[in-house]
Amino acid sequence: MPGWELIDDKELKEVTKIFKDSNGVLFAHGFDSRRNKIFRVRDLEKNFSKELNSKYSLMTTSGTMAQFVAMKALGIKAGDEVITQAFTFVATIEAILALGAKPIIIDIDNSYNMDPDSLEKSISKKTKLIIPVHMLGNPCNMKRIVKISKKYKIPILEDVCESLGGKYGNDYLGTIGDCGVFSLDFGKVITTGEGGLITSKLLKTDIFCREYIDHGHKLKKNISRGNDLRSMPGLNLRMSETQAAIGLAQLRKLKYILKLNKLNKFRLKSQITNLDKIKFRTITDKKGEISDTLIFSFNNKTLCNKFLNKYSKCYSTKNIPDALKWHFSGYWSKMFGKETKYYNNWHNNWKSSRNLLERSIAIPILVKDTKNKIDKHAEFINKLLKNL
Repeated sequence: MPGWELIDDKELKEVTKIFKDSNGVLFAHGFDSRRNKIFRVRDLEKNFSKELNSKYSLMTTSGTMAQFVAMKALGIKAGDEVITQAFTFVATIEAILALGAKPIIIDIDNSYNMDPDSLEKSISKKTKLIIPVHMLGNPCNMKRIVKISKKYKIPILEDVCESLGGKYGNDYLGTIGDCGVFSLDFGKVITTGEGGLITSKLLKTDIFCREYIDHGHKLKKNISRGNDLRSMPGLNLRMSETQAAIGLAQLRKLKYILKLNKLNKFRLKSQITNLDKIKFRTITDKKGEISDTLIFSFNNKTLCNKFLNKYSKCYSTKNIPDALKWHFSGYWSKMFGKETKYYNNWHNNWKSSRNLLERSIAIPILVKDTKNKIDKHAEFINKLLKNL
């Protein structure tokens, strides 16, 4: 599932090189002679662009800040409406609110991603951005979302925080819309501890993001940082060389992680029987999903709870239901003030999403699980389903 499973001497070796080869320079910039002109953050950006076939890639401090900065680059301002989905991580909404924009939260469908029908119905004259979230490894229906985007001339910011390496058709997630944002925290596909990535298609978008995360520095070549010009008020949202060193080692493991995810998920899923009692999640692109999560729903909430009471004594779940309160907008009443449409009549919002999520279970797929362990897991699930 996540990169933390595979942290070993390769990451340690890369970190050690900072001190052996770069005399301990931890900044992403400056100290050119002392660091022997080795820039790990910049190298990681280049490697991500190559890996994802992205024209521009920029490292930052977190997936949350990646979204915040990317939205600013796309021109989102206070009062603008931004459409996203009810099943996401809380950070998606937090970043929208931090800009003073208004989140318009729509239902998910059986892919557990943005419902394109709900998307089109929710567009208004104030809609300035669409944020589809590729949840738990499954691509959104980008064909329909892009079609709607073009019809109404609204840009797309892809939230790929939980699906790094996934594809929709021939395109990597995060390169289909105008921008893509990724998280590299400790529970993600690969990790730098904390960290984020912004991918973009246009040079002007990359320049804005690059300058904003560095206090507004214009980053003029052949000018010292102390004498550099400022393009705008910005913030310090730079990644460190230590994080980038770990990222360089982790990125080399991405293809291996994705390969093991697919093999292990297929082995587990193919052995689960009694399918009359459950329904597997709709996978939008079977070749493109990253296969780090197996999700299925029960016919009703009672059956789901009965299963979970026994299942949770031996195995853990992933986001559904163990962290659902952090991943479903139906629990975030304290986030929205009186100016939002969700302040009153709270429980009448996102009924179909709540109904699906509260009778579902998400199982993490672990890279290091052995065939024997997976087979025993499947046997345990089958036994529980049979006795429901």
